[in-house]
Amino acid sequence: MKINLFPFLVVVIAVLSVALVKSCSDASSLQSDNDVLRSDNTLQGQVIATQAFNFNRFNQVAEHTNRLNSLIDTSTEETVIEYREILRREKTCDLPVPADIAGGVLEYAYRLRSSALHPDTDRTDSANDRSAAASSMTYCQAVLWIKPLLAIIEKGNNKFAAIRQIEVERTK
Repeated sequence: MKINLFPFLVVVIAVLSVALVKSCSDASSLQSDNDVLRSDNTLQGQVIATQAFNFNRFNQVAEHTNRLNSLIDTSTEETVIEYREILRREKTCDLPVPADIAGGVLEYAYRLRSSALHPDTDRTDSANDRSAAASSMTYCQAVLWIKPLLAIIEKGNNKFAAIRQIEVERTK
């Protein structure tokens, strides 16, 4: 009995050819997916590096601004102490500022203070839990308010300058 292997070999070769084509197709697809993943990883690495740089830079700017504002606070305290010593010897120190002016200034200060506090719905607003102080102010009290108020404005300007600097660097 003679077995003809030719048809069997043709079928085996055909099956192996189909398997080889499918394997090549799968390998090509895997290579393409691998290239996409590498590209995504590279882009994600760049984004993470940029974010880390920005966070570091923003922290440096904030730290510099805080140090500058601490120096302003120290200088302001020293100046107020100096002013108190000067005003202590001043004979007109206890003269009152006209009531309309003092009342307007104090009302404006209280309004700013209460608007800066965030009300807590569980507790009473601590800015408004006591009666208003008398609307009298001496000239010396007004003088002692000037330097701290100017310091607050300067510190706010420093914070705004830092924000502008960060925005400029962020958009580069």
